[in-house]
Amino acid sequence: MADCRQFGDIEVTAFSAGRCKLDGGTMFGVVPRAIWSREMAPDDENRIWLGLTCLLVKTLDETILIESGIGGGKLTKKYQEIFAADPSEGVAKSLGEMGTDPENVDRVILTHLHMDHAGGATYLAGNDFRPTFPNARYTVQRLEWEDALGADRQTVRGYHVNEDLLPLERAGVLDLVEGDMEVCPGVEVFLTPGHTRAHQSVLVHSGEEKVCFVGDLVPTSHHMHPVFIMAFDLYPRDTYRVRQEVLGRAESEHWLLAWPHDPDRLWGYVQAGKRGNYTVMEE
Repeated sequence: MADCRQFGDIEVTAFSAGRCKLDGGTMFGVVPRAIWSREMAPDDENRIWLGLTCLLVKTLDETILIESGIGGGKLTKKYQEIFAADPSEGVAKSLGEMGTDPENVDRVILTHLHMDHAGGATYLAGNDFRPTFPNARYTVQRLEWEDALGADRQTVRGYHVNEDLLPLERAGVLDLVEGDMEVCPGVEVFLTPGHTRAHQSVLVHSGEEKVCFVGDLVPTSHHMHPVFIMAFDLYPRDTYRVRQEVLGRAESEHWLLAWPHDPDRLWGYVQAGKRGNYTVMEE
């Protein structure tokens, strides 16, 4: 599944790097199953299918990958079973099918460092983990990096530090940034805390046209209701506040939103509904 669109001088392709399953209850937090299951149907183990969406951005100067998926090929069999992850799927395979080799990616931007977003950043070569994109710089918020490496018992299971993160540090390919900034002309990152305290989203713009990869601030198109907040979110009140701000901007400035985990939609435009809810506009 892929969709390529031109935004002025910038080409943006939203594509699937596979899919996985997670517990539906954790994806909707305090919302009762009777309500969330109308949005996303669970299996017999209460799991729901989730997409692993990435963006490939081609500017006049750089080829940029936003997000990297779960890295199913290097997961242990136990994790493959837990997440229903197909080891044959992955970001490198999907890019290859679109005619882009890993060597041609100049930059990788990660919204945060959980294993379902940073897992594809490295691959297993023999007994060693190496950067999947050998010529790329990896852009991450410095505070997100510090929190991942210093994770405690509450947060540690979200990160695969030895497999996904330390190989990037050893290779010297990290660009640790602090706060909102322009990564290159037409591509900027901005803080959207809530899921983690240094989660970032990515805004791509050319002229008046804008596309935003929101990351886990809004994991699917079903999470645009104000109280549909994941149990994974470490700062849910921030999620609530920042999400409403970003969705408001997305509507007023006509952003195309890309969701990381929607199993059916790669991206879409949004419109305000009742009681602070937002819905997807039909194109």
